[in-house]
Amino acid sequence: MKTRGPWSYYHLPEMEGAGIVHGFMTRSSGAVLDDPVLLKSLLAAFSATEAVVMNQEHGDMVHLVAGGRRPRAGDGLVVTEPGVMGVIKTADCLPIMLCGPQHPAAAIVHAGWRGTARKIVQRAIETMTGLGVGRADMVALIGPGIGPCCYHVGEDVISAFEEAGLADGVFERREGATFLDLKEANRRLLLREGIDRIFDARLCTSCRGDLFFSARRDKQGGRQMNFVLLNG
Repeated sequence: MKTRGPWSYYHLPEMEGAGIVHGFMTRSSGAVLDDPVLLKSLLAAFSATEAVVMNQEHGDMVHLVAGGRRPRAGDGLVVTEPGVMGVIKTADCLPIMLCGPQHPAAAIVHAGWRGTARKIVQRAIETMTGLGVGRADMVALIGPGIGPCCYHVGEDVISAFEEAGLADGVFERREGATFLDLKEANRRLLLREGIDRIFDARLCTSCRGDLFFSARRDKQGGRQMNFVLLNG
């Protein structure tokens, strides 16, 4: 964890050393997106010129932020312009980043169970490779999200994962309920795509109420920010 101003966030130091500024923020970021003054202060703290924040749809749409394009809705962003902060909001779903330390591109996606079943990380990888980033060069960062300790799901989720060919090894039955390991499902997707440098924050948003908002735990709670941007 690192602190900058009033905000705390988790990051991988070696990525920041490669010019990829990023953070899986704690609940300290909860009010930023609703307060223009706070947002301006946050951007200044990370030397960003603007933030791209979408209406998230729990789907698999990944947008390339380049040439002045600023998407309004979707669940994934690939940034290529220095100083443009790509933002994903989460409360239990996974924030996942893909970085090519030797390339001027970085992706951030919002992977809930729907996005995972639709293989949103695969779409982000395809966008990155389209920019010339080789799979062997990519590093994946899996941020805080609800863990298999807490994420009990219904038959609709199980069916969706079976149809997607993702059900093996990601469900556990205990105490009469079925629990999903969302991180493991995405780790397997990344490995299938040839991404083997995977870093997992290993933090459950539902367990860690001291650090994170959780939709399951809080019912109607806030959202923490997760961001990535390229240094100029």
